[in-house]
This record gives sequence, C-alpha cells and structure tokens, in this order.
Amino acid sequence: MAIMTKAIGEPIEVIRMGADRCPDAFQWRGRSYRIIDTGGTWRLLGRWWEGDGERRFVRVATDAGKTFDLCRYDATDDWHVYRVWD
Repeated sequence: MAIMTKAIGEPIEVIRMGADRCPDAFQWRGRSYRIIDTGGTWRLLGRWWEGDGERRFVRVATDAGKTFDLCRYDATDDWHVYRVWD
C-alpha cells in the first residue's frame, strides 16, 4: 500500500502548547486533534530576499489516527497544517 500525502498550508488554532514549544492539541477545519506522539522536528530558512522568515516543522500523530506535518512561522508565531499523511 502506497503512502500518500496532501499539501495543505491552512492555518490551525493551537489549543494547548507543551513545555517543549510543540502543540499538545490543535483545531483544524472545526475538529480538535490531540497529539499523542511526535516524529521529529526540523527547521527551514525562508527566501530572505522575499522577506520569508524561518519555519519550524513537527510531524505529529493524533488521537484520530492521522499524521500531520505542522509548521510554525517564527516571525508571527502562527501555526499551519503543512501536510497530511494518509
């Protein structure tokens, strides 16, 4: 069975923030997701010539059985669903 991903790029509301600065739970498209595991973090630098800042990513597994890559924009502290794994 092939693993598929969907790029999303939609904002989320972080419901609770953990001590490690990763969300414990978030709300997306009217549904709340509790994070039960994290699978790693990484950072990407934006295109400085376009004013993009650094972004922080975290792969999370949720209580709904879905895996998400979440993205936090350092300059604004906004969180987004970057990718959903099927």
